[in-house]
Amino acid sequence: MNEFLQSLTPIQTVGILLGIAFMAHIILAAVLKKVISHVSKTKIQWDDHLIKAISAPLKVLIWFGWIYFSLDAFKGQIEALNKVVEYIDIAPIFIVTWGIVRMVSGMENYMLERKTNVDNDSVRLFSRLIKILIVIAIALGIAQYLGFSISSLLTFGGVGGIVMGFAAKDMLSNIFGGLMIQMDKPFSTGDWIRSSKFEGTVEKIGWRMTRIRTFAKNPVYIPNSIFASIPIETPSRMTNRRIKEVIGIRYDDIAQIPAIVDEVEALLKAHKDIDQSESLRVYFNYFNASSLDFNVYAFTKTTSKDEYQRVKQQILLDVADIIAKHKAEIAYPTQTLHIQK
Repeated sequence: MNEFLQSLTPIQTVGILLGIAFMAHIILAAVLKKVISHVSKTKIQWDDHLIKAISAPLKVLIWFGWIYFSLDAFKGQIEALNKVVEYIDIAPIFIVTWGIVRMVSGMENYMLERKTNVDNDSVRLFSRLIKILIVIAIALGIAQYLGFSISSLLTFGGVGGIVMGFAAKDMLSNIFGGLMIQMDKPFSTGDWIRSSKFEGTVEKIGWRMTRIRTFAKNPVYIPNSIFASIPIETPSRMTNRRIKEVIGIRYDDIAQIPAIVDEVEALLKAHKDIDQSESLRVYFNYFNASSLDFNVYAFTKTTSKDEYQRVKQQILLDVADIIAKHKAEIAYPTQTLHIQK
């Protein structure tokens, strides 16, 4: 066999290797197609993502083998190819690294598709960290293989990190701000958040900044470090919506106030959309300039804005009916002018 290979010219060797690589590619594609067809019928879904992730790197490895051995066949005749063959020895490491990163991405997609208690933002962050660690580890291994001192690189990296830290402290503070958001979970993607400076729905929590979509449909990009220095309200996580109204009655109807207040309170206590486990208050509490004011304070069971508005509207109309039923009127600003004769 060796004598046969030695008797071939480099061009013949390359041709034979091309045929072998082509056949290997066809066989691998057929095998992968069968495997994908089989695993797609199972209830387990993560294996589908893994098979798809490694398919492309395996095919690339086949064609890299053809390129490597083809160059090796010519290196005896072309001096420059000796160095090329030496340096492309590490190419499979890059291909394998690519395959591992694709596998991590596949598992990330699998976790994002599943309906679990794990937050999607946490899955993305964890996946990114794993990819970064894999790339750093491979890079250090390649540097060691090429003859660089790892300890020197780490020492230089430590000094360089201090210098870069001072030069890019804002960027680093944003990155750490993003990590704190992922760890503390003050809000997640899809949440409605509000502060004194902005309000909208969170669309993406990135490494450096968070993108929210305002109710005017404008995107706003906020550096993550901002969230560490301002209070953030997350209305989308509310348990109830509050009804808090002050209603004024004319001074002429002061005698009807006790009955009106009692009936409004009874209305709220009997209402099916009012949460009776939360605070509920109806009290006359203020002599205003043009009215006798009583407050209506309660919480609805719903957190939906539309449903809340419907419930509140019906309650206010019922309160108006109660006031009219007792021959009273809702007050409005008036002035009385007394003229002495």
